[in-house]
Amino acid sequence: MANDLSKLWQQVLTDSGRIKDTSLRALFDHDEFRVKAMTKTLSDGESEIVVDFSKQLIDAQALKTLLTLAEQAGVVAKFAEMRGGERVNFTENQAALHTALRSPKTAKLELNGQDIIKQVHDELEKVQSFSEKVRSEKKFKKIVNIGIGGSDLGPALIFDVLSAGRKPEIECLFVANIDSTEINAALARCKPEETLFIVCSKSFKTAETLANARIAKQWLATGLGVGLESDVIAEHFVVISANLLQARSSDVDATNSFQIWPWVGGRYSIASAMSLAPIIAFGFETFKEFLAGMRSVDEQMQTSKPEDNIALILGLIDVFNFGTRRHSSQAVLPYASALRLLPSYLQQLIMESNGKSVRHDGTPADIATSPVVWGGVGTNSQHAFMQMLHQGTQVVPVDFIGFAQLTNVDLVSHDALVANMFAQAKALAFGENQAETNDSAIAPHRKMKGSRPSTTFLAKSLTPRTLGALIALYEHRVFVHGIIAQINSFDQWGVELGKTLSIEINQQINQSTSAVNDASTKSLIDKYRQLKSKS
Repeated sequence: MANDLSKLWQQVLTDSGRIKDTSLRALFDHDEFRVKAMTKTLSDGESEIVVDFSKQLIDAQALKTLLTLAEQAGVVAKFAEMRGGERVNFTENQAALHTALRSPKTAKLELNGQDIIKQVHDELEKVQSFSEKVRSEKKFKKIVNIGIGGSDLGPALIFDVLSAGRKPEIECLFVANIDSTEINAALARCKPEETLFIVCSKSFKTAETLANARIAKQWLATGLGVGLESDVIAEHFVVISANLLQARSSDVDATNSFQIWPWVGGRYSIASAMSLAPIIAFGFETFKEFLAGMRSVDEQMQTSKPEDNIALILGLIDVFNFGTRRHSSQAVLPYASALRLLPSYLQQLIMESNGKSVRHDGTPADIATSPVVWGGVGTNSQHAFMQMLHQGTQVVPVDFIGFAQLTNVDLVSHDALVANMFAQAKALAFGENQAETNDSAIAPHRKMKGSRPSTTFLAKSLTPRTLGALIALYEHRVFVHGIIAQINSFDQWGVELGKTLSIEINQQINQSTSAVNDASTKSLIDKYRQLKSKS
């Protein structure tokens, strides 16, 4: 923590210590206005999300200190700088302009002398035109999206959510893993003449994506009875990349291509052409609603009063939970099957962004920067890992996400679903001290201490606009935590190292000798060669 913020941070630590042994039950008992003060509504006039963080183990004084810390650290000002094109990703000398992807056409933003907003909307118009053409021609019945990370998790999440509301006009399949079992399973559900492949890679150097694209190309050539270089093959491929020059020089020929930009991180690319697959499946107007939901949160993050700034508050609570309390993980529990992929999506967003240990100045980070993110859908989670959340030795903050209305559901069952979500949040907060047994030996095993923190998100329905707002909320929470921790939330050098080493090792696997330095990796390569050669 920088010197000018150290006193405030010490106060945050003091507040944390002061509350540490206080129960949530006591906090509620001593403040009759707690729920009102710690429940905020995110609304854009079209939809709203109620955010209740009253079950977080924090009080008004501690929250006030955190808001003062945020003010002194210039969090909102730095957010405006990011939106304005400042090179916040300084290790790669790049801006982080994912918010520009959902900016209105009337907005003004230049970067390196280029009109960024015009570029974004020109590309969106291309996406709209192409998607409408595919939908109207009805040639393609299946879309196979080939990508990994943000190029897979984002479009897959949107498709899942929208599929819960209505049937897609075109079915989308998503392939990410380099394990060819995955793409072979997808291809088994397709006919070559009816299949469109969308190859998504920001760098167009991603090994997994290119390997799967080559398999798809060979499958098409065989199925259509044409050569690999046939123009017919290219008509079945679309490329989405920030490196279209690299894409054109690869062996993945595509008739159509779409641009993303170096100033958009892969995990922040969901609002771009990367979501082409669900756009084709459900129509561009649906995607516009998704963008509108994201844009509303962008504006509220920059313009709301600190005490009403939901993304800011949630990010500061994350700092409190993981930076001072040292809770090591966070559970995300959507009580809607359509959001089953949300925990996976947030794993990349949060951990790839803030899983860092070095501050801007090169010194070690002095607060925890990222939790381990995991989760699952309710009520399945209640019969899997909720036991640990209630009575385990680790305290895990939880995000509950629910809806008053869901499409295609039995109303009685839905009431029960929501009741379970409310019940789990209540049990985590307040526990159970009265063991329902007369056996004193059993009583300790029945006791639940409570005071386990959670936040509940409740919306009317899971619409594209609501989904966009939720994702933007999490994006900005990540930003807030990163600013307070003084790290770069927009690079991912750990990921890059793994990519580099995998290329080197892949080259060595088929060589007679290994140039790998460490004994363990050399031994594993030798063992792999032996096992591979056995019949």
